[in-house]
Parts: sequence; structure tokens; C-alpha cells
Amino acid sequence: MKSRSTLERPVLSRRALNRALLARQLLLDRSTMSPLAAVERLAGLQAQAPLPPYYALWTRLAGFQPDALAQLLLDRRVVRIALMRSTIHLVSARDCLALRPLIQPVLDRGLRGAHHRDLAGLDEAAVADAARAYTEAAPHTAAELGALLGERWPGVGADTLAAVARTRLALVQVPPRGVWGASG
Repeated sequence: MKSRSTLERPVLSRRALNRALLARQLLLDRSTMSPLAAVERLAGLQAQAPLPPYYALWTRLAGFQPDALAQLLLDRRVVRIALMRSTIHLVSARDCLALRPLIQPVLDRGLRGAHHRDLAGLDEAAVADAARAYTEAAPHTAAELGALLGERWPGVGADTLAAVARTRLALVQVPPRGVWGASG
């Protein structure tokens, strides 16, 4: 039988724990990894505004060029999508497919909390189906999508209908939104 002292593990000091966290987040030294590898290592970057992911990678990666991330967006190897806290994050397409189902219950609760009155009696699956058809035909802003859906559900607010679509469907912001030097 092993003594208690051989089972004990060293405990990190606060400073060591802080340094480990900063190193994991690529904030101690600039890394030579690719922008895609960095985005995946960080499990995404907050991207409510288009430019912060570029600044975040510039601070973390040696020789980072904004065009490298812009090209990843154009190639759809990274996407901008509502994820954590239902805010826009930039994640790899691969991580998007893995993360979105995991956070779906949180998104559902957020929808209920913000729109519970308007959701009473609403067939959310039908709204999502209609939204899918609209967004597969052409990209739309949330306001445009809400207005289109409002034609079929005139008694429901356009913002609620757009929120149902955003919650039920993994809608990504399509380029040029989020592309360095472009707008859209």
C-alpha cells in the first residue's frame, strides 16, 4: 500500500497557474503556428465586431498577415457564427460542426428567455424550415430574414422570427462580412 505522501501531487502556485493559462492562450510569446491552428487551439475568437479576430491573432502569431485570415474566411475554413453566449465567434468550420450541437441547449434557453411571449403557439420547426429555404436561396441579414418570415407569420415580431432562425439553424455570416479591408 502506498503512503499518502506518494499519492499527493504538487500544486501549482498562482503564478505558475497564471503562466500556464497565458501560454495556453498564446499570450506569452508569439507562436509560429498557422492562423487556422491558432483559431482551433483557442476554440474560437470573439468576433462580434469584424476586426478583433485579426488583432487577436496579430498579438499571438509571429508574422501574422490579415490576408491569411481573410482567405480562410473566403475559403470557408473558418466561419463567423453565433456560439458562446449567442454572440458571434470566429471558429474553424470543423470546430463549428462540433461546438454548435454542444451549445444548442444554451441557445434554446436564451431564445425562450428573450422571446417567451412571442413563442407561445409558434411552430418553431416550421419557421426554421422556411428560414432554411430563404437562406439557401440567398444570404439575408437578420432584418431581411425576419421580414420575409413575417409575411408567413404576420402576428409574430420579425425580431422573434429571426431569433428563431438564428437559434434553430447554424447560420454563418457569409463573406465579405468579417474580411479584412472589405465590408458586407
